[in-house]
Amino acid sequence: MIDQATGMKLGERYSVENVERAHQFPGFFLDGKYYLGPELLTAVGWLEGTTFIYDSLDAEGEPVFPDRVAGTIEGLKLVLIDGSALELSRIEPTSILASAGEELEQAPPSAAPSGPAPTKGPLRGKVVVITGASSGIGRAAAHAFACKGARLVLAARDEEALFDVLDECTDCGTDAVAITTDVTRSDQVQALAEQAAAFGHGRIDIWVNNAGVGAVGNFEDTPLEAHEQVIQTDLVGYLRGAHVALPYFKAQRSGTLINTLSLGSWIAQPYAAAYSASKFGLRGLTDALRGELTEFPDIHVCDIYPAVMDTPGFRDGGNYTGHALTPPGPIYDPELVAKAMVACAISPRAHTTVGAAARVAHLASFLVPGLPLLSGWLTRWGLNRSPSAAISPGNLFEPPSSRRSVDGGWRNRKDNKPLLVSAAVLGIIAGLVITRTQRRRR
Repeated sequence: MIDQATGMKLGERYSVENVERAHQFPGFFLDGKYYLGPELLTAVGWLEGTTFIYDSLDAEGEPVFPDRVAGTIEGLKLVLIDGSALELSRIEPTSILASAGEELEQAPPSAAPSGPAPTKGPLRGKVVVITGASSGIGRAAAHAFACKGARLVLAARDEEALFDVLDECTDCGTDAVAITTDVTRSDQVQALAEQAAAFGHGRIDIWVNNAGVGAVGNFEDTPLEAHEQVIQTDLVGYLRGAHVALPYFKAQRSGTLINTLSLGSWIAQPYAAAYSASKFGLRGLTDALRGELTEFPDIHVCDIYPAVMDTPGFRDGGNYTGHALTPPGPIYDPELVAKAMVACAISPRAHTTVGAAARVAHLASFLVPGLPLLSGWLTRWGLNRSPSAAISPGNLFEPPSSRRSVDGGWRNRKDNKPLLVSAAVLGIIAGLVITRTQRRRR
């Protein structure tokens, strides 16, 4: 069905054809919204009748258009408020990388960014601090922000790996610095903020709390210091980051805090009690901060909820089970989380879920009160069938000696989506049965 006013057909995508102005409109229109990327993570513009609202900032952090009104669209022609007339052209289906609502195809781990940084774009020149940048999601985020022309402040405990990431990011033409930081140390996080502000000439635009560790094992068999280290890193470390970043945000009256949470923020993880306590606690922390920041409309707190990602975390984390650890499927590409972070930095959203499994887990957390019992049973079943392995603190107290990278090498490229959907449904049904059985016994 074609909209008689705009000329655009429902379900089809349209791009700005005029090259000289296309840098302002690198994305596409779809069903009355304007998206920056094919993954449909966020819309930065929309139509109100024929009026085109464009809610984005230029390289200096100023609105691209006054009052966010970019112009009008009639008959596949975009007329900007300055009088410029731009043609819209339909994007052929063969050129669409990912359709609305479906998962991005699992791609091989991407190489480090290459080529010059973009000269234009909403993140060009923005100062972005990323903790836990030496591997996994943090390293992927560093690459993603570098490709957008952001000026990066990379933080992690592993100095050697951190400088490898620095080289990867600066190779694409952006500015970056590496600052060795342990987020369990308040003095080091404070120093990180001060050096980041100096690098940014007094500004910090985006702070990504991402550093994380984990310890798996029976609660009482896991040393207390291991539990404490997980909470110090995964919860208090985020609090420290927010505590040093927010004063800069308030002084400049703008800024975005991005926190990496987990599907474990909704569903307790048996045999990872401290990790669960941290992730549940982060939900309370971020909600409380949003409540305090209502008088600052341009300061945003964004939560990212990834499903299980193909990172080195399971290989490098503390293991007190006596068995080898393997992440449960489905396992996703960490580049998806990095893209979600970039999308939040451009157009902030309070909550972003990455991966269909995380969305199922979120739904199940409301529908199945007995889900932690089922999760505990499945975890025990899996551990008892896993090969023996040495007990180790892993990377809890010092960086690992193994290769640092974005990916952990866990992904199976075979398409198991139908099987996984069936397993998720069966899991929800089993959880309901367990819950009802317990209620009857009472």
